[in-house]
Amino acid sequence: MFQRSASRRGFLLSIAALATSAALFTGTVAAAERPEKLIITAIPDDGDADRMRENFGALAKYLGERVGIPVEYMHVENYAASVTALATGRAHIAWLGAVTVAQARIVMGDELTVLGCRDIDKGFVSYFIANPATGVSEVADLGELAGLAQGKGWSFTFGSKSSTSGHLMPRSFFQEEAGVAPEKVFRTVAYSGSHDVTMRMVGDGTHQVGALNYASWDKGSDELKVRAPVIYTTPEYTNYALTARSDLGENLLNELRTALLTLGESDDNGKKVLEYLKAGRFIEADISEWQGYVDLLQSGIDIGG
Repeated sequence: MFQRSASRRGFLLSIAALATSAALFTGTVAAAERPEKLIITAIPDDGDADRMRENFGALAKYLGERVGIPVEYMHVENYAASVTALATGRAHIAWLGAVTVAQARIVMGDELTVLGCRDIDKGFVSYFIANPATGVSEVADLGELAGLAQGKGWSFTFGSKSSTSGHLMPRSFFQEEAGVAPEKVFRTVAYSGSHDVTMRMVGDGTHQVGALNYASWDKGSDELKVRAPVIYTTPEYTNYALTARSDLGENLLNELRTALLTLGESDDNGKKVLEYLKAGRFIEADISEWQGYVDLLQSGIDIGG
């Protein structure tokens, strides 16, 4: 179902590197029950860093006001850096996709907890999109797409290699439904780095077909949606979560959970966060709901670093 060869070794090395970094920084995260300041970070799945700073800054401000501790957003440049920041204590809270939740769980064990997830995260989907020049408007399944692509010389792009909705799950569904890896169908398979870049590169014809999460596609302009229309929607799966270090202490963690679960449009920052994250509200979640991804990563699937 998945590629298990090339990257088993690379994945284990990546996890080992994260674990080593976490061990080196253990002294910095020792048991401060109530820190003077909280740092929140996020996987950079939005190619616009300023937009992330603005919207996660709003989430930081909202949480800070609710728990009475200043909260600052720290931007990182790649997915692995978000996991490392949380594991080493440079960040206390992190917005992670399912793959990075699982990576953090493997490195941190019980030191990782979940504060909550969006109402859309337990029924998430990815979109496959195609440039109109392909002549493909809609396919019933990804086996049909593979058949249409054979011999055409089309190129394909995922987002980040460590992205759940921009790589892992679209690849999984493609291989399950088409019975073959995308590398066997398309002339090239690339990794754009983020969802919105995938959409732009399919829209301008750099790649003929791509996959990204539906919420990112929904945020695109109407003009870009016409140039990169949806041709297939995957089955549902579990995705993002707001995670935290367990050593913040149960009292503070419960305050953060209560603040997150009551975040709503009546608050200006809450409204901004919900609009940006395409959510109606945040809901309760437990780390055990991401255990399937932990098992998958430990099986040696190729997700890169």
